Amino acid sequence: MEDINEKILWEGYGLRFRGGTRTRTGLICRTDMGLRELKKPRGSEESLYLAFDVKEQLRKNGFRNISRFYRTLEGEPFYRYDSVLYTLEDVMPSESLPEDSADTFLRGAEVLGQMHHGARGLQSEAARWDGERLPGLYAKRRSELAKIRRRNDKRRNYDAIDLLLIRHYDPFMEQAALAEELLRKGGYQNAVDRAAETGAFCHNAYKGEALRQNEKGEIFVGSFDKCSSELPLADLARYLRRYFKKTASNAEGVAKMLENYGKHQPLSAGDLTILQGMLIYPEKFLRLVNEYYNKRRACVSPAMQERLAAAAKEEENGRILRDIVKKGC
Repeated sequence: MEDINEKILWEGYGLRFRGGTRTRTGLICRTDMGLRELKKPRGSEESLYLAFDVKEQLRKNGFRNISRFYRTLEGEPFYRYDSVLYTLEDVMPSESLPEDSADTFLRGAEVLGQMHHGARGLQSEAARWDGERLPGLYAKRRSELAKIRRRNDKRRNYDAIDLLLIRHYDPFMEQAALAEELLRKGGYQNAVDRAAETGAFCHNAYKGEALRQNEKGEIFVGSFDKCSSELPLADLARYLRRYFKKTASNAEGVAKMLENYGKHQPLSAGDLTILQGMLIYPEKFLRLVNEYYNKRRACVSPAMQERLAAAAKEEENGRILRDIVKKGC
């Protein structure tokens, strides 16, 4: 294995490998130019090109608590070896930001606002903005759910997951339809156009394991390999949901999260309406339902049943969060 790493570092980056230490995220390499972390990213080539441009823009605008990608000898942000992609990055602090208190989420919300603000001016050839993407996805998933329900009704031979779907079908269909309407009312398409023009991105993995803190308590952001051209509000919605799930949160805490984020990335009335749509949309439940039925239901997996039941319960938080944000508008 060391021979492979040595070859990647030398052929890809012109660095001498002096040994390494395996971590959960990759391999911390000692090289003739200092410490670097070699990783196998989870994203596609396109997302990695976008991630490289995002990081460069963030650093340019003063947001430097990130692990930059090092270019290969050929100028690429990743190296391909035996059809596998590798990235070489700065070594991040080892301590993850805990998600066991409201305070850490409040700090994380402010850093999220700083990061989103730091993307201003971003222009990338890898960006793929689509003002119909999210409304289209919401409508598609709602249509798929209706088809699944009709097929199940024709069979009249329900298993445990069929019954779980029937129990939650009406409220989640209503939530999905309301989410589409809120995106429309908030001006989603216009917001996407503005984001593309002014520079923006969505991290898509902003949570505790992607956030690290050093001995001074400074927060660093990693895991950019799945970022995309989407409204930054999607990151905020997911982080609010995670905050509500992980802590004994309340309306005051949610308001403080929005305040901390808005210090750096102000939220307009339209933004808050779009945010409500993202919060109330039962994304996790619909995704898991689609995953289960697309596998043609070979068997009723207890694990999938538990995941769906947990997701259904979690979607209750979306309704509560949407009501909190609505009252605060």
